[in-house]
Amino acid sequence: MTKSQKINLAIFLAFIVFTIPLSYVLGSDFMGKQEKPWHMQGAVHEDSLSQEYLSKYKILDKVPVTLQIERHKEKRVLILIDAWGVPFDEQKLAKEFAIFKDVPHEYAIHKRLKNVTKHAELVEFRSDSAESIFVTDKLINLDSLLENSDYKTIALTIHDSKEGSEENLRNVLNDIAELMKKFPNVQLIVQGAHRSILGTPETRRQYYAHWVPVVILN
Repeated sequence: MTKSQKINLAIFLAFIVFTIPLSYVLGSDFMGKQEKPWHMQGAVHEDSLSQEYLSKYKILDKVPVTLQIERHKEKRVLILIDAWGVPFDEQKLAKEFAIFKDVPHEYAIHKRLKNVTKHAELVEFRSDSAESIFVTDKLINLDSLLENSDYKTIALTIHDSKEGSEENLRNVLNDIAELMKKFPNVQLIVQGAHRSILGTPETRRQYYAHWVPVVILN
């Protein structure tokens, strides 16, 4: 190998030694500034409620809601709403709660351990009493049951908002509020079954993983 070839080889090796670390540093800096896809992003503190939520609403732990709310009316209605969760956006939940402002109310947030409707039903609707009934029909049939039956407890799951539609959810909440205006002597506990899980991953990440809204009426 001639002297000039040795010089060229030395220059080439020096170039390689210098450029590889530099490209790594620049590449790392560039990647660090990019917003990662949702499935690669670090977990949000999904179980840590904001200070506003903690100070504004009653917080119910994982014990079934029906065991934490005192029964003060002869008749009680328990409603689970599919895909109604607690959003990170506090104003969004405040608007949903406000639908019930014209009915005597109390707002709360409940710890739900699993994002499965059947789990919520098993936990909240447990009863061996002949004076209780679990209804699988639409909300419209609740009106008839309240007027024409002697059941002390009526439990109902509403699936209209299952797909995560905000419009469907608001329609359900409005229908419940209007219905309960007709029955001031009936205590109603309405709560979310779990956050929306059929929407896009981005939508799911807008909600706390294990918290659901609760409204106690009358």
